[in-house]
Parts: sequence; structure tokens; C-alpha cells
Amino acid sequence: MMQTEPTRLLAERELERYDLQAELHLESGLPSFELRRVAGKTVIAAPDAQEMLYGVYDFAERFCGWSFFEPGRDAFDAARVKSLPENGVLYPARKPLLKRRGLIQQCPFDDETPVIFDWMAKNKLNYLLAQMKFYDDLSPAYKQLARERGITIESGHHNFNYWIPGRKYNASHPEFFAEINGKRIESSDGKDTLFLSEQLCTTNPALRAEIVANMVRYCEEHPELHTISLIPNDGFGWCECSECSKFYDKEHKGEFYSLSEHVYKANAIYHDMVREVAARLQKVRPDIQLTFTAYVNYCSPSPDLRLTPNLAVHFAPYWRCINHTIDAPECPVNSHYAEDIRNWCRIKAGGEVNIYEYYMGVHFYLSLPMIHFHEMFHEMEWYARVGVDGIMTQFLLCHWTAYGMNYALMARAARGEEREAALETLFSERFGADAEEGKAFYRQLKKLMTDFNGCHIPYPYSLFSRTTAEQYQAIHASAKALATRKPEDRFRRELVIWTEYFIRFKKLFDEARAQTLTETELDAFLDWIHSFRDMRVFAHSRFDRYFSALRQSIRQGTEWFHFNIDWEDEYIRRQEKTIYHSKRK
Repeated sequence: MMQTEPTRLLAERELERYDLQAELHLESGLPSFELRRVAGKTVIAAPDAQEMLYGVYDFAERFCGWSFFEPGRDAFDAARVKSLPENGVLYPARKPLLKRRGLIQQCPFDDETPVIFDWMAKNKLNYLLAQMKFYDDLSPAYKQLARERGITIESGHHNFNYWIPGRKYNASHPEFFAEINGKRIESSDGKDTLFLSEQLCTTNPALRAEIVANMVRYCEEHPELHTISLIPNDGFGWCECSECSKFYDKEHKGEFYSLSEHVYKANAIYHDMVREVAARLQKVRPDIQLTFTAYVNYCSPSPDLRLTPNLAVHFAPYWRCINHTIDAPECPVNSHYAEDIRNWCRIKAGGEVNIYEYYMGVHFYLSLPMIHFHEMFHEMEWYARVGVDGIMTQFLLCHWTAYGMNYALMARAARGEEREAALETLFSERFGADAEEGKAFYRQLKKLMTDFNGCHIPYPYSLFSRTTAEQYQAIHASAKALATRKPEDRFRRELVIWTEYFIRFKKLFDEARAQTLTETELDAFLDWIHSFRDMRVFAHSRFDRYFSALRQSIRQGTEWFHFNIDWEDEYIRRQEKTIYHSKRK
């Protein structure tokens, strides 16, 4: 059975599931689905089965009262059902703004995976980047769910220690691992450590050959895959052996904007490895696309690198400013990332450039507000203009109340929907008759950050060091007022919990900075967080890990900034003196 057939059958089932009166027409030549009325009947015309499925969901949401805002929690509002004309185009076919639109799987697949795949299709997302260790546990049934919804899965992410695991190679091939201060490291084999900073001896010819052999074997074991990656372990720790050192100028450091001014650039050594591995892989598996990343001290392309058809780069603007758009020339952080992105697009020679975003801040922004609604639409249009192919964002289902609006709007913006119409539709879906009050609530959250009149990097210190308790109390009052208007609405109740969390975290932060916080108070705060495990507000495991650093500071009587990593804390100190006070237009 052709893959288009299950997708077509799914589209037909979804018409019945949502009680939609429409006909499905396959029409070549269209750039996407189109919704029409012909002699009193609704026609969903599309060039292929995937666009046909998107058209079904779009018709349900745009005209028939359905909302697909949150995974697994479809909602119907009869007040949003629209009268349809006898004839005419309801929604014209238009080419999607970006080809790849997706999510980045940040936790193991589980019993909620089907609702995530379902949500992706309903919001017209077609790409999922999964860590290899997670993909290995993805069941055939779940893979089929993704395929019939038109979702391409890439098995990748940080994976040097997946291709060359220490448990297999430490003893037999110590020369495969980085040499630091004259000694080969012993790989911790993927230990879950923040900024692991353990790399390979990437110039070693035998290592490169072994990686290619392991890739070929992996692709044979997973014949459904057509995209894999070669991405360094998180952090730094690049090899300093005599051969690898030929690629460094130790006086040529990274850049302040990319958190790598304290280490030398690694783009040349990394890209030399990528180029050779990609060439070798193409000879035996020309059907496989290899992705790599641009990140920290390897953000920019090397002078002789070209993105050939079997290569794609995922550009990660880590610790980007969320108070400016990515292309804002006045932003001392994002303006550098924008130039990197332009440079990657300039070297495309049949390959692709995708943006690896953090529309939930970053992992340790911890459900704090990131309101990036209008900016997202501008950014997607800019990406399309400069030649970017795709956008994906890190996400976790467990904090959907905090960031679900960003995920839903990213999907609409990347598809090319008109900004004001998309915002109007989403607020109408989410808040119904209280849409204006919902908009006012989110404007209040946005104002919290824009009142800084400077850059905002998404870590707690940047937010809480420049805001007052009174601001959070006012926001919490607005959330409670919204909930009072419709007390049965679970999302509104969770907004109340979310905003109470701001008040509690701000108090904790102020006491920690004054060095009056006790472990008992910290434990009480964490206990309160964990009392809401059945709600989609907090990524609970992140809290325990993050506040282990604060606990250590309490015990040692030391100043607390973030995660007690010296170089990272130093960046926060410097950013506070410089970019916190940058001008905003």
C-alpha cells in the first residue's frame, strides 16, 4: 500500500470523526490545499494526501467550530460555526512559507506520543527531530502514526557519544577520544550532564571511518529513516592533539553573543569532519541526508564549506534575545545570529538551512513567560526571504500552558498565515467571548519584559533582577479574573497557577540574592511546584536539577546567578553590565 493511501484514508476518517460535510478532491498543480464551495457543497482540493489531511483539519477549525490548540484536548464551540456561501473560495491555496516545520523531541516517547503526532498534523507540522536514544525506543505502531500524518522523523541531536560510545571504545580505542592537557579523556558515554563538554578526536581517520560504518549499519537497521545527524556532544571540550590543533588558532576565540568567548572556535575542525563523513556516506547511501548543527563556538560556516544536497545545517541561536526579533540590527546578540544565518544561506548548494529554536526560552527558563507572538510572524517571513528552509522548536507537553501559544503560533506563522487573522483566530478559539480579556492578559505579560528597555536572554536572573513583586501580583490578578469568567475552563485555572508561580519564584529569587533563603523555604517551593504534576504547567524534572545549584549556594554561602557554572555565570555578569541596557526601537 502506498504511503499516500493511509494518509488519504485518515483524511476520510477525520471527516467522519468531526462530522464535517465536505468532499475530497485530488488536484495536481495546487501549491497546497484549497477550501471551496461549489453548488452548496464544500470541496477540499489538494495536490496530495498530506495537504488533503491538512485541509480537513483547517476546515474543521476555521469554519466548523473546532479548536486543535492543545494536544489530546480538542474543543468544540458552536458559537464559532460559520455560515458558508453557496459558491466561492473559502480559503485559497497558498504555498507554505517554510518547507520544514516541526518540533524537537526533548523526552522519551511515551503514551502521550500519539496525541503529539495528532496535534502536529492538525497544526500542519511535518518534521520531528528526535534524540537517537529516544528514537530507538519508538515503536513501529508510533512510527506508522507519524508516517500517515506526513511527519518526517530525524534521528539525531547531540550524538558523538552515540556513534562512538565510551562503553564500547574507551578500552579498545582511547585514541578516538579528545586529548585534553596531554591526556585522552575517558568518555562518560552519554552521561546526562549539562554541557557535557566531551568530544572526539575528530581528525582521526580511523574514527571517521568507524562513524561512517556505524551510520550505514544504523540505517540498515532502521530502513524507514532518511535523515540522521552528526552533532557534537553538548558544550565544548574539543580535542587538542597535534593533528586537531592544526585547525585551531588558540588566540582566535569564539564570540560573546554565542557564549563562546572563553574558548577557541571549533567550526573549522567540525566542518572538516562533517564534509568527509558526508562524502563517504553518500557513496554508499546516497538516499541519506546528514544534518549537523551551528551552535556556540561553531555558529558560522567555514570558508570552504558548501551545503551540498545531502547536507542540512540546524542553526541554534542559543541564549538569543527574546525582546528583539532575530534580525533586529540594534540587538547586540540577535544581529550576530542573523548574520550567521545569512552566511549559511549564502553557501547553500542544494542543501538546507533549518532554524533550531527555543520558543520555550531554554530548558532552564523554567516556565517563565516568553511572549513572542507578533515577532514570530516577522521572523518567519525574514527566514523565508534569506533562504531558510525550515523551523523547529524545542518543546515539552508538560508545560503547554506556559508555551502552547508560542507553539501554535509558530505553526501558523511558518505556514504563512496572515498575522492578525491568525492571532484573532487563536484567541477566539482559546477564550471565546473573553478573547479581548485574553489578549489584555498576554499584553500584560509582554509588557513585563518590554519595560526593561533592553535585551532579555531567557534565564531567570535576566527576568527577576529587573522586575518587581507588584508586577507579578497584577498579572496574577488578571489571570484570576479570566478564570472567574469561566471557572470550568481548565486552561484558565492553570493560568492562575502559572502566575502564582511567578510571585513565588520572584520572592524566592529576591531572598536568594539577599542570601537570606533557607533550604526549608526552597523545599517548600519545590513541593508546591510538584503538587501540580497532573497539570501542564511545569517541566518538573528541570526544577529539581536547576535548584540543586541554588541549594549548593545556600550551603556554601556563595552568590547565586544560574547553574553555578563559572563561565556561564560570568556571561550573566557581563550581560547585566552591557546588553541589559541596550536600546530598543
